[in-house]
Amino acid sequence: MSLSLTHTWAEVMIEELSRLGIRHICIAPGSRSTPLTLAAVKQSQHPQRPVTIHRHFDERGLGYLALGLAKSAREPVAVIVTSGTAVANLLPAVVESGLTGEPLVILSADRPFELIDCGANQAITQSGLFSSHVTAELALPAPTAEIPLPALLTRVDQLLARQAEQGGSVHINCPFREPFYGERDETEEKKLRESVAHWWQSGQCYTRYHQARCCAMSEWSPWFRPSSGSPRTVIVLGAVPAGLSEAVESLASALHAIILADPQSGVASSAPGYDLWLNHPDLFQQLNQAQWVIQLGGRLVSKRLGQWLAQTQAHYWLISEHTQALDPNHQSLEQFIVPHPHWSFWLQALAESVTNTDSAPGEDIDSVKTWQQTLIREAKHQMQQAATTLSHTALSEHSVFQQLPALLPKRADIFIGNSLAIRLVDIWSDLSGHRVFANRGASGIDGLLACAAGVQRYRAQPMLVVLGDTSALYDLNSFALWRETSAPAAILILNNNGGGIFDALPVDQTLCDTYYRMPHDLGFEHIAAQFSLGFHQPATPDDLVVSVNQALTTPGADVIEVVTPAGEAGQVLSECLAAMAARGTYA
Repeated sequence: MSLSLTHTWAEVMIEELSRLGIRHICIAPGSRSTPLTLAAVKQSQHPQRPVTIHRHFDERGLGYLALGLAKSAREPVAVIVTSGTAVANLLPAVVESGLTGEPLVILSADRPFELIDCGANQAITQSGLFSSHVTAELALPAPTAEIPLPALLTRVDQLLARQAEQGGSVHINCPFREPFYGERDETEEKKLRESVAHWWQSGQCYTRYHQARCCAMSEWSPWFRPSSGSPRTVIVLGAVPAGLSEAVESLASALHAIILADPQSGVASSAPGYDLWLNHPDLFQQLNQAQWVIQLGGRLVSKRLGQWLAQTQAHYWLISEHTQALDPNHQSLEQFIVPHPHWSFWLQALAESVTNTDSAPGEDIDSVKTWQQTLIREAKHQMQQAATTLSHTALSEHSVFQQLPALLPKRADIFIGNSLAIRLVDIWSDLSGHRVFANRGASGIDGLLACAAGVQRYRAQPMLVVLGDTSALYDLNSFALWRETSAPAAILILNNNGGGIFDALPVDQTLCDTYYRMPHDLGFEHIAAQFSLGFHQPATPDDLVVSVNQALTTPGADVIEVVTPAGEAGQVLSECLAAMAARGTYA
C-alpha cells in the first residue's frame, strides 16, 4: 500500500468536508486513524477554511462533545476515531443525534478486508455498527489507485446532501492499510491529484446541490383556519430553534391562546408548572375544552402534558424541522415541515393570517378570552398554593429549581441533565430568555458533561450545568474537558446519593436502594480537585446564590455540590401531585 495514496485519500475527504461546512473536528488518539488525524491537522492550518480541532482521550465523551458542538452550532461536526471499540463507544451519542437531529459525521478508521474476521488484533466488523441510528453510511474500500478520486468525492457529497435533508449522523468507515508513517512521495501525490486538479483549485465542493423551498404564504393559507369562528387554542412547545419567543407570543396574542412551553424551548409558559397543575382534575378538564392544538417541535419532558395530548379531541397541528415522527400518541394530525431558519417567518405569517381573516360564525371571541384568562389565573393560583407548602429556608432539590431563574445572569446559558433534574425544572423554573440545552432524544444520563462542554465551546457564554450525582459519576472522564473553558462555568451537582428518580416507583422499598437507587456514598470535592476545578458545597439557599454568582463571574469552571437527603425530592414531588389531585375544585 502506498503511503502517499492513503494520505491523499484522507486529505481529499477532509478538504471536501470543510467545503461542505465542517468547521469543527473532534479527535481521539489512535494509530490506524493517523491519515485522518494528520489531514485534519493540515486542514486546521488552511488559510481560507481552517477547522477547529477538539481532543479527548475518551471516545464516548468525544462523541458527546461533538454532539454539543453540533447542538449549538446547528451545523455538522466531524469525529475521528481509530478502529475497534473506539468506534463502538460513539454509539450513545449517535443514538441521541439520530433522535434529535444534530448532524455528526463519524469518520472511523478500520482494518482492511483481509484483517477482518481472521483473528487480527483490534479488528471488528464496523460497517453497519450504528444500524438504523445513522441517517446513512458510506463503507469505503481501502484506498486504491483503481478507484478515482472523483468517485470518492461524489460519494462523500451524496452522503452529506442526504444528511442536510434529513439530519442526524452519518458514518464514513475508512479502512486503511499500513504504512501510515514515513516520507511521502511528492511526485506520486501530484499525479494522484491530477484527476481532481480543477476541484482542488476551485475552492468549491465537488457536487453542488440546490434545494428549492417554496415559502409563498398562498401555499399555506388553505390550512390557516382549522375551524369556523375563534377556536380555543393551546400552543405547545417542545425542542425548537432559538429566538422564537416574539413570534410565539404574537401568535398566542392573535389567537388568545394558552402557551405551554417545555423548558428546552426558551419560551415562557402563560400557565407555568403544568406538569404539576395538570394533575388537578378541574384544570385538566378546563384545558380539555381546547379546539386547536399547535405543537412546535417535540421531545416533551412532561408526562402529564403527554397524557393530555394523547386524549385531546382538538384539531392538531405539529410543526417540525424534518419529516421525523414526533407524536408518540399516533394522533390524527396535520404535520408541517418547516426548515429551522424559517420558523419565525412562518409563525409571524400565521399570526398575520389569523388577524386578517374575517371571523366566520362560531364561538364568541369574548368566550375564548374568558376561557384563556380563567385557566391561566387558576393554574397560577394552584401553583402558588403548591409553592407555599415547601420550605424556602432549607436547601432542597425543589428549592434549588424554584431559585434557579434568579441565579442566572442575563447572558448565561443553561444545560439541564436528565432524570429528576429536568422534571423539576419543568415544574418550578421559568428559563425563558436563556438558551436552554438538554439531551431529550434517548434521554440518557451518559455524556451530559461532555455535551455541555461542546455547547459552551461553541457559544463561549457563561454556562450553568445542572445534573444529578449519578449522571456526573457516569461521565467522570469528561470533567477533564472543563479544565479550560471559553467562559465561566458552574457545574451544579445535586447529590442525593443515588438515582432519586426511582423513589417514586411503586416497587418494594426494601429492594429500591439495592436494585434501583444504588447509593454510592461518594462526594465530589476530591473529584473536583483531581481535575483542578474549583469546588463549593453550599449549605443554605443564600450560600447557593453566592457560589453560583462567584462561579459564573470568574474564569474557569467550578463544581457546586448540593447535598440533599436521599428520597426527599421524590417524596415531596409525590406529595405535591397527590395534594393537587385531591383539591378537585378551585380553592
